[in-house]
Amino acid sequence: MKTLFARIRAISPALYWCGLAHLALFVLMIVIAQFDHRQLMGINLWTKPIKFAISIAIYCLTWPLLLQYLPFERLKKRFANFTVFAVTFEMLAIASQAARGQLSHYNTAGVYNSLLFSTMGVVIVSQTFFALYIGFRFFKVRAAEITPALLWAIRLGIIMAGVFALEGGVMASRLAHTVGAADGGPGLPFFNWSRIAGDLRIAHFLGLHALQLVPLFVIFSGIKNAKPAIIFALAYFVVVSLLFTNAMLGNPLF
Repeated sequence: MKTLFARIRAISPALYWCGLAHLALFVLMIVIAQFDHRQLMGINLWTKPIKFAISIAIYCLTWPLLLQYLPFERLKKRFANFTVFAVTFEMLAIASQAARGQLSHYNTAGVYNSLLFSTMGVVIVSQTFFALYIGFRFFKVRAAEITPALLWAIRLGIIMAGVFALEGGVMASRLAHTVGAADGGPGLPFFNWSRIAGDLRIAHFLGLHALQLVPLFVIFSGIKNAKPAIIFALAYFVVVSLLFTNAMLGNPLF
């Protein structure tokens, strides 16, 4: 583990320190939640910032392991710096709104809340398109240092993560993530995914983490050829798409 973190730091110090900062924030907000018992939509208002902090930490610490195989140094540095800016802005917005006892997403009550929500959308969509561009640049990379399976896993993992990140636009347009009921109803532990209606966050979450899960499938399975990696990625895409469709129909996961 120490070697892995040292490698991440060597590849992209900016993403490394951003990832560690969000890990520290994750722990800090867990502590804060033990003392601040205010609730939003039936759950502790720090639950959402806690989830975003760990998700951002994983996101930042994943990218250097992918970027090491991309030869465009200036592009990689720009992407890393913009990603640090984008996720830090989003985390500050979410955490500061929690501290104020306000929703960060879908909150259009008043000028400040509306402006913050809109700005968050612009920043994160810009970062998503930048990530998709990086994914397409991986098609310029040839399988010299890595296997064809891992190269395709990286390509398709990035693209899938970008596609399902943009699903956030569907939720933003509806000003809600629940279909068939109001946000804030009975949900699964920690994730809070609705148990009584469709929840668009499920496909959003699983799609985003294709960035890690598709390459990890290749690494742990030990496959070398591209075909099994492509089949797995396509199957993953179909499953997550079905979860999205199921949510849009207003059906709960279980």
